[in-house]
Amino acid sequence: MPLARSAALLAAWILLTLAGCSAAPLRDPAPETADAAPERAGAGIQLLEPYDPKRIPVLFVHGIGGTPQDFRAMLDGLDRTRFQAWVFRYPTGLRLRTASRALHVAIAELQRKHRVDALFIVAHSMGGLVSRGYLADALRDEGRGPARLLVTLSSPWEGNEWAQVGAQLMPGAPGVWTDLSPASDFLVALRKPVPRVPHYVFFGYRRGPSLLTQESSDGAITLSSQIPAWIQEQAERCWGFDADHVGVLSHRAVLERLNALLASAADRVLPGALVDHALRLADRALDGADRHELHVR
Repeated sequence: MPLARSAALLAAWILLTLAGCSAAPLRDPAPETADAAPERAGAGIQLLEPYDPKRIPVLFVHGIGGTPQDFRAMLDGLDRTRFQAWVFRYPTGLRLRTASRALHVAIAELQRKHRVDALFIVAHSMGGLVSRGYLADALRDEGRGPARLLVTLSSPWEGNEWAQVGAQLMPGAPGVWTDLSPASDFLVALRKPVPRVPHYVFFGYRRGPSLLTQESSDGAITLSSQIPAWIQEQAERCWGFDADHVGVLSHRAVLERLNALLASAADRVLPGALVDHALRLADRALDGADRHELHVR
């Protein structure tokens, strides 16, 4: 029993240190962002600057034990002439279904307020699971919602065996460990295809042995969990990087690939978004006119 309890405690340490946090604080949000989406279950989206309809929002979703600070390098390198940064904060002990629904509600509220045409999502580790869960909700409730791109980094699509150990052996273990257990109901549900939203998968590997697993891994998540067959089949592309689970967020090649991917996606999405915006303006103008005076010749 002492060995089992030690394993459970080790699981706790592993899961709470998967994401890591950078030391430098994010800049204070602009005053205009105080009306960001209301918190749900202690979760919410923060706009790091006033909303600009001419730039595409890029939403960053952290992993377990993480915060938006983890994306410091990506935020610093984001092309602010084309994109604006949003971050999703949420307690990472939440059940993953609760977290994904909170994300869904927060995005829907911002979409209604700002009439968001397109949204790109960049998610790390467990944040990828939460984001894909959101897409499943949006597809069911709204047809798709504003999401036009999903990029995930080092996400445990097949779960983590240590989470299962902790969930089974540690009294009062957080519910999220049940969801992160291999073959949990939540993880199995994520295997359903998400049409019309391109999903790009970044995965990490670290050369040399790991204390956490004998399998190939990024030091925390095995490759078999990061790139199972179903993800490889559904993803637009998968890219691997020689980086550990935390280092992938600041790896130079990752940043270059991500920025190129965002730019390419913006080139495809932006024209359609501008057309949609123009049509809405036309509809508003018509709403203020006497439609009986309009004739089709």
